[in-house]
Amino acid sequence: MPISLDRKIWDKDMFTAANSCRRLLFSREDLMSIDVLKDKRTGCLSAILTISANKYLSLIEQVYEQKGGIKGQRAQLKTKTGIRIRARMVKDIAAGAVLPPIVLGAILDENSFQSAEKLESNEQLSELIQGLDSTRLSIIDGMQRTTALLEASEITDISENVVRLEIWIATGINSLIYRMLILNTGQVPWDIKRQLETIYEPILNRIRTDVSNIDVLVIDQTKRRTEAGQYQASKLIEFFLAFSSRKTNIDIKEKVAEDFVRMDAAEATANESFVENFICVLKILATLDTIFFRGRASDPIDGRFKNGKDIFTSTPAGLGFVTAAAVYIFGAPGYALNPEIAQAKAVELNYKMTDLQNRLEGLGEEQLFEFLELVSLNERVDRPSGKVGEFEREFFFKAFSALFFYAPELPNMEVCWAAY
Repeated sequence: MPISLDRKIWDKDMFTAANSCRRLLFSREDLMSIDVLKDKRTGCLSAILTISANKYLSLIEQVYEQKGGIKGQRAQLKTKTGIRIRARMVKDIAAGAVLPPIVLGAILDENSFQSAEKLESNEQLSELIQGLDSTRLSIIDGMQRTTALLEASEITDISENVVRLEIWIATGINSLIYRMLILNTGQVPWDIKRQLETIYEPILNRIRTDVSNIDVLVIDQTKRRTEAGQYQASKLIEFFLAFSSRKTNIDIKEKVAEDFVRMDAAEATANESFVENFICVLKILATLDTIFFRGRASDPIDGRFKNGKDIFTSTPAGLGFVTAAAVYIFGAPGYALNPEIAQAKAVELNYKMTDLQNRLEGLGEEQLFEFLELVSLNERVDRPSGKVGEFEREFFFKAFSALFFYAPELPNMEVCWAAY
């Protein structure tokens, strides 16, 4: 049916009116107010900032200063496709391309956080971020783009280029790690150990601050473990993922964590006391490692575990320990234990292990060696298997589950090694 001229005019008027309403819905004040949004789920702030590429690179250089600068952080691209994509991105940046937002995480003290909620301009936000200690910043998403920006800056002047940043601001690492787990979906654009260390830098900083008897070794430190309490940063992050998922079998060779492990970790970090419990378990682990380190045989023995120091040099032993502790505190994977009960279990575990550690500290080297029953351990782990790593993780998980059950009255470790 033909439309009359009047109908067309009416439609045009309605369209104009609709546009006017739309303009009223988003006034200038409204648009300015959405620069900083509060995530009610995690308590984080989400802010959008646009700065020059050179300012961004200066900021990131400071973040990675303790690791010798960001150059060299990324493993060399080996595939022809990867090399071509990187080269194309660098050329696009040199030509003035605008990249998708790079996501940063920032941890503020309570006063600074309250001030951040009231920010009204890009300049104020820029000053706040640039004034932060480098240890309080992390790149959540955008390492590939950052590397391309660095390469572009070496071949041309990018002072006129701008970079858009999305900044997640929090007062504690729990909510920030939650964002990291959700935003990083398992893609591995650079060496897996380096990615683990960078993405989970807030956790590593917390360990350095709160666990005095742990020495965190980063990927660029070539020294091997020579003292108790020395652990590679990537191994500590594996411990974190195992603790949060309550599973020893986390495959990080192909990606940061298998998707279900990642979601388990995301759910765990939503609990405010979760990181506190993880730090407490690491303190127990480091103290026990220090005690075991003294256990030495008067005569050499056969096997991989020759002295007490060899126990936690083994990654499966550490994974088994933290996973057994997580299950003791929170229950089996998939079981949602009441937070108050879980906290009571955490306190109970700490008391039991403290009593055991106090008893062991009074033993001499040979007495401690006898307590460890390393001959029995070597016999039980020395078995042919197509999946040695998987077997050992499960072996130590059951061993330390028995340790937590029988402590502090445990006469020796034989009952633990026999638990598998």
